[in-house]
Parts: sequence; C-alpha cells; structure tokens
Amino acid sequence: MRGTWSMGVLVAALAGLVGVGGCHKGTPTTCKGWAKLLKSPVRSRDAIKGLGDLGNNCKEYLPALEEVFPASQYKDEILQTVKAINAPQASVSLLTKALRSPRTATLAAAVAEDFAIPQLRGPILEILTTDAAIKARENALKALARIDSGDLKQDEALLITLLRADPNVQGIQVNALAVKLLGQIRSEKAIPDLIVGLFLRTQRGAQLYTPVRKALAGMGTAALAPLVALVSGDEPKAPDLFRDLRDTAKKMGLFDWQWQEGPEPVQVLGDLGDPAAAPALAACLAKPLNPPVGVEDRVLRAWQVAQQNRITMCMMGLWKVGDASVIESLRAVVLNPENDAKQRLDTASAIALLPGFAGVGALVDIYRNSKDPRFRAPLLKPLSLGMDWGNLDAFRRLLQAEKSELVKNRVEGEDEDAREFRATMSVLDDCRRGDTDCLVQKLRGGDPVIGRKAAILIAGMTDVDRAKALSALFEVYPTTDPVRMIDFRRFILMAIWRLGDAKNVPDLERLLKADRDRKGAGYWVDEIETLIPAMARKT
Repeated sequence: MRGTWSMGVLVAALAGLVGVGGCHKGTPTTCKGWAKLLKSPVRSRDAIKGLGDLGNNCKEYLPALEEVFPASQYKDEILQTVKAINAPQASVSLLTKALRSPRTATLAAAVAEDFAIPQLRGPILEILTTDAAIKARENALKALARIDSGDLKQDEALLITLLRADPNVQGIQVNALAVKLLGQIRSEKAIPDLIVGLFLRTQRGAQLYTPVRKALAGMGTAALAPLVALVSGDEPKAPDLFRDLRDTAKKMGLFDWQWQEGPEPVQVLGDLGDPAAAPALAACLAKPLNPPVGVEDRVLRAWQVAQQNRITMCMMGLWKVGDASVIESLRAVVLNPENDAKQRLDTASAIALLPGFAGVGALVDIYRNSKDPRFRAPLLKPLSLGMDWGNLDAFRRLLQAEKSELVKNRVEGEDEDAREFRATMSVLDDCRRGDTDCLVQKLRGGDPVIGRKAAILIAGMTDVDRAKALSALFEVYPTTDPVRMIDFRRFILMAIWRLGDAKNVPDLERLLKADRDRKGAGYWVDEIETLIPAMARKT
C-alpha cells in the first residue's frame, strides 16, 4: 500500500537515527583531535573533558578553550579542564574572563587559589572590593592569601574591611577568614575591629567569637589596654572602641549588657597571660549583678547565663595571671553576703588557686570567720583544691573543731562531695612537700580527682623538679577523656602554663594534634590554640 512503511523499514530507520546521535566513530586520542571538536554542538563537552584528561600536554589549546568559553554552556567543565592542564601563565587570560563573570567567579577563584600567580591578583581584588560576585568572596580571599603569602601585610586594610562587612551578605566564612589572616600578620591596627568582632553574628546566630579569640590571643601586650578598658568599663581609656561597640550593638539589635558585661572580652583578656590584667579581672569578679528590667524571660535567662560565664572567665583568668595583690579586693567579694552565691564561690576559687598558693591562707581565714555553715560547706571544695602543706595543719584544726553537721557531712559523709573532698586531701597526706616523684605517681594513677589535685600541687610548688613534672604532664594529658575529665585536663594545662615557657611550645603542638584527631576534643583544640601564643611569649 502506498504511504505505508513496512516494519522492517521502520526498524532500519530508527536504528539509523540512534546511530547518528549515540555512536561516535573515531574517538580522538590526541589534544589536537579533541580540540577540533570543541565547537561541535554534539561533542563539545566530551572534547573539553578529553583535553582535561590529557592534562598538561594540551596547554597549547588553552586559547581554543578561551575562544569557546564565553558562549559555552559548559563553563564549569572548561575551568576544571584549565585546572587539570595546569599551565598557570598560559591560563591567565581565560581565568581573568571567568573571574569577572558572576556565573563562574566562584570556581575560577578556586582555580586561581591553586595557581597562586600574581597576574590574577587584579581580578581577585575586584571580587573582594565590589559586590559584582559577592558569593565568590571566600574563594577569592583564599586565592589572595596564597598569592600574597609572602607579604600579607599589604592587604591589612582590605582584611579589616572584610572583617567588618555584613556577614549576612558576604557569608560569615569570609569574615572568619579575614580574622584568621589578620591574626597571622598580628595586625595591631585591627585590634579594635577584632574586639568588635567578638560580638558580630549573623541573623541565624553564627558568630565570629572563636576565630577572633584566637587572633587576639596572638597579639600579646598590644591588645591588653583596650581589653582592660572594656572589661573595666573605663570608656575614657578607649572612647572610639566604646563608640564603635555601641553603634554596632544598635545595628545588630544587641543589648548593652551583651558587650558591657559579657564573658567574651574577659576570656580573651585571660588568654593574653599578662599579669597586668589581674586588677581588671579582680574588679570583674566584684562587679555588681544588675539584671535587665522590663525584658522577656528568655532575655533574662540569657543574661543570667552570660553572667555565670563571665564570672567563671574572671576566675580562670586569675588562675593564670593573678597574684597576692588582688587578694584583699577578692576577699571583700567573698565576705559580702549580698553577692550572688556563684559569684562568692567562684571568687573563693580564684583566691584558692592563685599561683604559689598565695591566697590559701586568706581563704582559711574567711572559713574561720564565717558564721554561716551554709556558706562554709560549699567553701570546702575550693579550700581542698587550693590547700597546700603550709596551711594544712591550721585547716585540719578548724575541721576538727567544726560543730555544724552540714559541714561535717561534707567532710565525713558518704555522698559524692564528701568522697571527693577526702580523695583530694589525701594527696597532701600521701606526698611530702617538694616530692615531685610522689606527685607524678598520683598524676599518673588514673583517678581524675587525685590526679587533679596532684596537678594543682605541682603547679604551685617552688621546689618542683620542673623537667620531670612537665614531662609527666605532657604524657598524662592525652590519656585523659576530653568529655568526662574536664577539670583534670584544665588543671594539667594550668600546671603546664605555670611551669612551662617558650621551649615547650612544640610539646603543646603535639597535644594540639592529638586533640584534633580525637573525637569530642574540639573544645580543647580551641583552648590549646589560644594557650600556644601566650606560652611562646614566656621566657
């Protein structure tokens, strides 16, 4: 019948159509062969990949790739091939075009980071200084850091600008990387901006605190004065900083107490490890607690948590940099019954653990003169932690004369607090003053309560065998559980800080590597990373 196809003819026709679209005769094996197919509407993608597979051998065909790049629907594949060919100088023109296109700037900047050649610095800076390809800023900044690795100081002003740019727009990863690079070059010019950066956050709550803390820890004495002014509330000493913080808080919708009474600057001040910070940290503990009024319950709870953390940071900072000069101001905080209970007890702990057992005698006197057993009972913990052999007899006499059942139960009872008290005090009975070997044995014994006390005693002794003690501290730390033995780890690091100096930085770096490789040790990575620069300054 005319106009009717037989089944055989139809099958043959379909087979022919399949052959046209799905079968390629003579697949190229050379760069030249693939290059001929770059403009093919059917095989251009294969050609791009084929050139990449042949790598550096195809570098003479980069101009051909550049020619098809503007109109190609396979721009990302072209950039991947450029990377695979790995001919940086010959790729400059193509990459410049790609960096100036918002569509391809992100991937092009990643390739530019790998190549790290000065010829790409101009278009990289365009990304970082304009909003044309703002999503590419993170990769562009990584590329700039590699290109300028020999002289990052030239980018200081740009890095400060990127630190202060809106993290909701450019992505907080860009702010964080700018902070890290400013820390690497120890930019003293950036210190006020870094302090403001302690409080920068996105609308979703992502913060810059950790990278800023690490950057400021490396600044040393240069960061001391503005941080002391902020922690002390001494606006005349740093008026520009206070003005900047006030304006920034207003823009971000922060309450004034979040930057005036938050824990962040207090912790960083302690990180510096400078004894000149001690008066400000002591005053921080004495600061009255004035809750915000007329606010929602969630805001009040946030304030309470912030104050608890601030007080803790003040206490721990004094463990690091305190001395006998702060005892009297701290004593007043402990003795004031109007102060918050945590404020009083953390201040007592600050006194108890001042370097060299300097405050233990004062704390024994506070215990002796306190009439309230509800206060004396919890005071036993900081007393037992800080107790040394010189004050032991006087303290034991007070305990023997104790009449309160509440207090006696904390010493003689069978609950966890009493058992911990006795285990802590046992180290003083089992080891003599100056007996490093005995204390090292306790440190290694596997009991975190006893080990904790041994570390504190090692840290306070003037006649300790420093080399032997440090060796044991560095040996024991990695064996402790980073989640269940927080106090033990904390006091080991305190002892390392007090006994060590710049020569022990490699030892700390080994601890840092071990914690980076250990699950659940992220908190300690941050702690050691902020300890290392302070230790490097000790001689």
